[in-house]
Amino acid sequence: MLYTKKIMFVLISAIFATFASCNGEDPISNSVKTSGSLSVSVTTSSYSGEYAPSHVAAIWIESSNGTFVKTLMAKAAQRKMYLTNWLKDSSNGNTIDASTGATLNSHGVLTCSWNGSDINGNIVGDGSYNVCVEFTENNGTGKFATFAFTKATTADNQTPTAKSNISGVNIKWTPTPTK
Repeated sequence: MLYTKKIMFVLISAIFATFASCNGEDPISNSVKTSGSLSVSVTTSSYSGEYAPSHVAAIWIESSNGTFVKTLMAKAAQRKMYLTNWLKDSSNGNTIDASTGATLNSHGVLTCSWNGSDINGNIVGDGSYNVCVEFTENNGTGKFATFAFTKATTADNQTPTAKSNISGVNIKWTPTPTK
């Protein structure tokens, strides 16, 4: 009987551990928080929306399971409500330390950077993150894409494949050299 209870305990523990690793917890190491900088460059192109070529755009960082970290850029003074992915990702329109501005009048290259910190200025843990890009030429959801990168003690340079009207993507994580 004692043997059966031990087996049940082990099985329940294994099930709980599996659930904990699959329940949306972020694979972020808060024990390692590397300082550094991320540079992001993307090119948007029109999809012939109602207001084209004028559009609103946002670029932000989230963890690999979708937890909002920080907005890098929001060019959408009056029409930001149509950047629906950015707003629903718990950003609530947060633009602390972000590059902000009015609606963009033409498409082209958008660039921004990230210092590895959250909205409170704290360096976040190393791990897998996404650069999220959204823009719209309509009074409604437009184009949205995510691009993965790794924040770590080693550099990570990405030139991902273009996604629907978002091309020329270049993502470069550069850790600060240790002394």
